[in-house]
Amino acid sequence: MRLFIFACIALGHRAIATGVSGEAFGMATGTTGGGSATAAAPSDTAELESWLSDDVARVILIDKAFDFTDSLGTTTGSGCYQDCDVAQGGQDYIGTLSCSGSTMTALSDIEYYAAGASPLLVGSNKSIVGVGTEGVIKGRGLRVYGATNVIIQNVFVTDINPEHVWGGDAITIQEADKVWIDHCKFSLIGRQMIVTGYDAAGHVTISNNEFDGNTDWSATCNRQHYWTLLLLGAKDYCTFYGNYLHDLSGRAPHYGTTDNDATNVFHAVNNYFENMAGHAFDIGPNTWSLIEGNVFSNVTTPMTADSTEQDSAIFNVLSGSTSECASVIGRDCVENEVIDNSGSLTGVSDTTALTYLAEAGTEYIMSASSTSDVASSAKANAGIGKV
Repeated sequence: MRLFIFACIALGHRAIATGVSGEAFGMATGTTGGGSATAAAPSDTAELESWLSDDVARVILIDKAFDFTDSLGTTTGSGCYQDCDVAQGGQDYIGTLSCSGSTMTALSDIEYYAAGASPLLVGSNKSIVGVGTEGVIKGRGLRVYGATNVIIQNVFVTDINPEHVWGGDAITIQEADKVWIDHCKFSLIGRQMIVTGYDAAGHVTISNNEFDGNTDWSATCNRQHYWTLLLLGAKDYCTFYGNYLHDLSGRAPHYGTTDNDATNVFHAVNNYFENMAGHAFDIGPNTWSLIEGNVFSNVTTPMTADSTEQDSAIFNVLSGSTSECASVIGRDCVENEVIDNSGSLTGVSDTTALTYLAEAGTEYIMSASSTSDVASSAKANAGIGKV
């Protein structure tokens, strides 16, 4: 009996000390995070904040819920709401940036947690890894700013001022490069679940994550989160793979850049979009997109009409266009599938998008699977506790 207990303890220790599971792929290929640094779990929120921001290569284990909600107290500000207020299931807009227009109702005194609007700074060469299903960061997001070589895996980021737009984002990437966000979960976020600033986010892979839009406070007043992904950095290269996005109403994802000198490349492959009373893809200018092997189930608008009218190139694979990819990226593309009362998906076959993807580097191009297993695979593998 004593030997059995010792063996279990040793096995559990080894599992925790392993740190990151697998290797970065897609656009974040080569990202190693904290590398071979000894994995360690911070004792409290203060130590976690210190380890995240220092200049030491680290493998940081998130082995419990780190609750920052009231760590900086509360603050108040003016703002407004549109269509429905917080008591009616809506969201406040803190500040005046979003408060112009006749549909807005002014508010003079909005109270919210200050920590949500002050994200935790993440330095270079960090692996932030949740342990089992215990790894939770609550009330405060992560900001990868001016940093490179960062891995965030198996972490649940939640409850960041969900009643208030501009109350905080879950993950911000700005002036960065080589970032891999994998097997995480996001819910109850005031604004964006993942956002890039206008500066370059660099090479980023967002893979196997769950974007859970169920909420009691919705900008669209329908219990579905609107602010999902806003990726507006210049010179960005993004792989969006194997994610499960559900019960959302917009920006899922929204990407592009107003920088006319930018060359942004976006490869969306084998993602599952489900139960969305709004739009999934909303594509802006100066971005070249290959969208393949995705499934849309009960999604009102798989891609906005404006997406096809931007100064961008989209190859959005529908029946009959798959073989066009072979001469450019070395393989056939995989068709998307639209099912279960979803709106139509406009097919665009601009091979310029394929050219930019190939020029970004063939080592960054993911393979794509048939849509037959996308829904079951995303539900089984996306999110925490599944690495």
